[in-house]
Amino acid sequence: MFLYFIVIFLISLIIPTLSKHMFPYELDMVNEFQLLNPSAIKLHTEQDNKYIIQSLSPLIINSSDVVVVSFNSNSPDENDWIGAYSPANVDITSTVPVKYAWCNEDDNYLSMGEGSLRFNFTNLRADIAFYYFKNGLDVPVMVNISSSNVSFADINEPLRPRMLATGDTDTFRLMWSSATSVSPTVKWGIASGSYSHIEVASTRIVNRTQMGGTYANATGWRDLGLIHSAYLHGMKALAGSKIYYTFGDATTSTWSKEYIFLVPPLPGVQPPDRPTRVVVFADMGRGSTDDSFTWNEYGRPSIDLAMQLGAEVDTGSVDAVYLGGDISYATGIICVWDFFLDMFSPISSAALFFVNMGNHESDCPNTDAVYAGDNKRGRYGDSGGECGVTVDALLPMPDPSSLHEPWWSYDIGLIHLVGISTEHDYFIGSAQYQWLENDLRVVNRSRTPWIVFGGHRPMYINSDYCCSWDSDIVVSNNLIYHLEPLLWKYRVNIAFWGHNHAMQRQSAVLNRTVVQASSEREYGGKTVAWHENPQATVHIVTGTGGAKFSTGTENPTPIWNEKVLFQYGYARVTAVNASLLEWEWTCVTDGEVYDNMVITQNNEEVTWNIPQSSGHSDTNNMPGKNIIFILSVIGVIVVGYTIYSTYRRCVHSNSSGINHKEVQLESERNPIV
Repeated sequence: MFLYFIVIFLISLIIPTLSKHMFPYELDMVNEFQLLNPSAIKLHTEQDNKYIIQSLSPLIINSSDVVVVSFNSNSPDENDWIGAYSPANVDITSTVPVKYAWCNEDDNYLSMGEGSLRFNFTNLRADIAFYYFKNGLDVPVMVNISSSNVSFADINEPLRPRMLATGDTDTFRLMWSSATSVSPTVKWGIASGSYSHIEVASTRIVNRTQMGGTYANATGWRDLGLIHSAYLHGMKALAGSKIYYTFGDATTSTWSKEYIFLVPPLPGVQPPDRPTRVVVFADMGRGSTDDSFTWNEYGRPSIDLAMQLGAEVDTGSVDAVYLGGDISYATGIICVWDFFLDMFSPISSAALFFVNMGNHESDCPNTDAVYAGDNKRGRYGDSGGECGVTVDALLPMPDPSSLHEPWWSYDIGLIHLVGISTEHDYFIGSAQYQWLENDLRVVNRSRTPWIVFGGHRPMYINSDYCCSWDSDIVVSNNLIYHLEPLLWKYRVNIAFWGHNHAMQRQSAVLNRTVVQASSEREYGGKTVAWHENPQATVHIVTGTGGAKFSTGTENPTPIWNEKVLFQYGYARVTAVNASLLEWEWTCVTDGEVYDNMVITQNNEEVTWNIPQSSGHSDTNNMPGKNIIFILSVIGVIVVGYTIYSTYRRCVHSNSSGINHKEVQLESERNPIV
């Protein structure tokens, strides 16, 4: 018993340390900046000597350097915090900081009144000032400001490379950012340090007026700088090999470090020494290794994934990376895109990079997005007012993709990749529907035998989130009704989705009927889930890039749902040959493969057979069921009212004493962000 109380006492000491300033998930927000309302900040007319920022070190930094902020107070409180604002002269009552951290992240602060915090910065193209606040985030009181600012050694440092497809396998688009480049240029060649090709880049900017609403055009706005695009030609002849490149400003001779890019294989051709491989996942966000209050569950896991995947890409074993929506979770806090692109640069600089539109990139009221999204704490739709503009400017996809029609396809080796937007109209007859049917109809299956299909909101999902217009169940029903017939008709082998923050693997399924469940088989020295020539699409949810887990699942489990994992990681899709496709889901916590599946096909050009009615069917989410239920309820009410009215007329009763009760049916929502 004594030992029991000792254990309880120790736990009571540990818990406050583990739980201090945990993110309030119940407020349904997607990043830490949405907790702060700048207009509520109270400014002291004179600096408060009870709160002092003692030093900043160093004062001149390069991108990714760490600044240590030292401070003290004779009235320390757990609600004291330090905010980093850039540009340094910005009005702090009209914009959010680029980072902030709680003072008691330093364990000495509450007990001794002094502490230090580490801030890691990407090059923000402007200087940074640090402000000292008390009284938390709802009504912060600014009590002091740093006496000096932190500056970047070169604000024009060229950064954040991403290699993107154009729609032409002979030409890729290299994009990067700078502050003031007047002659943006890329130099590249086939040997390290030897750049025989020079391409001049074009430049664009994104204006505040292009944003659709708050936060993006108000408290979340920050200039993205200059966005450069250069086209690298002659890639077909280099397929399967590496190119070496550097980019910058030819006028000032400001150049980036050297990067290495693996040119993916041509359609129908395997890489020289291995199979075609694409990495897929969704719902990432951005993280940090410093003391700033980055949403814990969107922070550490996403940066862990970036580091592990970056190391894998660096080995030359990945041909492309496909992030299926909810990319940075900036949601209108524009500086987040700088930090995300910096974190992702080791990946996007070395392998071809693809994305989908997710709700947190696209959804805004009064736009062509199907789902307007929620307006919470001033957030204009799920995208926070970005309305697709930012991602379209920073990460444009292959033709014919555009801001208002963000769908695309691309061939890599033995794989035909497809990217649709579940945030735009995909109903039968829509522009996207017609494009998709035309695209799938002309796929050359003798050249690209495998079709890997991607969208953000899932077609098949084990979720209890129903029954609003944008809920998992309703969207699933719509996708099944409108798009699934195309997937089956044109023999789409595998579809991966995000939005729900979990890994889910489903059977080969059609119209909620299991066409083929996987079976266990030994393959390559391991036990895998095996599909032998399935006659329907296998669906996977891979919303495991870093976002907080979506734990609301159905009871009982849908018959087609074979596996659910609440872990962070990504999947490798490997086209071993024309007859065998392998799926490996890898956890970023330990680097181990937690799920392995194989799909085979006997002849990629043979039409699938219609499944027999003996398949296992799940009708819980059928659209007609809800309609039938509603009509039944209406029928009962009408019949009941008729009987009741007839009874009243017969007995001439006085109805003045009747107690009418209103019954309201509610569906509990499990928020999916």
